Amino acid sequence: MDRASIRRLYEEYLPLIEESIRSWRMIYYKEKGSRRSSKEGAGSRLGKEYIYGTVRPFFERLSPDDSRYIRTHRMIVFGMMEHSPSLKAVVLKASGRKLAKLLLREGIVKSLDDLPMVFMVQRIGLLDIIDESLNTMKVNIYECMSCFGMKPVFTPMCDFEAGIIEGILEGLYGRNATVEKNCWGLGNHFCGFEVYFK
Repeated sequence: MDRASIRRLYEEYLPLIEESIRSWRMIYYKEKGSRRSSKEGAGSRLGKEYIYGTVRPFFERLSPDDSRYIRTHRMIVFGMMEHSPSLKAVVLKASGRKLAKLLLREGIVKSLDDLPMVFMVQRIGLLDIIDESLNTMKVNIYECMSCFGMKPVFTPMCDFEAGIIEGILEGLYGRNATVEKNCWGLGNHFCGFEVYFK
C-alpha cells in the first residue's frame, strides 16, 4: 500500500477512530499513573488463552478476520516467551525498529501525524499521543496487538510496538529511549510509553 492509499483508508475510518480513542482515554485517565491495576495472575505464565480468542472491538469492526491476524503475531511472542523472555524483548524491539526504518525510507511516515495512521492501518493498535515536549513524549496504544485482553503476567509485552515508536521518532527527531510503563501484561487496560529524547 502506498502512502496515499493508507491516508485514504485512515480518513475513511477517522470518525470511528476518534470515538474509540475517546472511550479508551477515559480508561487511561482512570488508571493513569498506575503500574499495576490488578494482582490477579501475578507471576503467571502465558497460557493458550493469550493466543486464542482475542477480539479487539475497533479492529473487529474494521475486519472480521482480525483475531486470525493477531493469533499469528501472538504465536511468535508466545514461543519466544517460552524459550527466552529476555531474547524476546531484544528481537521484537529490533524488529519494530527495522519496520520503522522501512516506513520512513518508503515515505509512508513523513511526520509525527502519520504515526497514528500507520498503527491503525497496520493493525498494530490505536495510537494516541498524550503529551509532547522538547525532551519527553507520552504515547498510548489501545487495543494493542501484543497484549490486548491478556491476563497480567507482570512484565511489559509490547517490545515490538516500542521499537516502532522509538525507530520512527529517531528518524524524525533523533535518538531516544522508548520505555513501556503501562501494559495489559502489567495489569493495566492500555499500553503507555514514555519517550526520552537524548
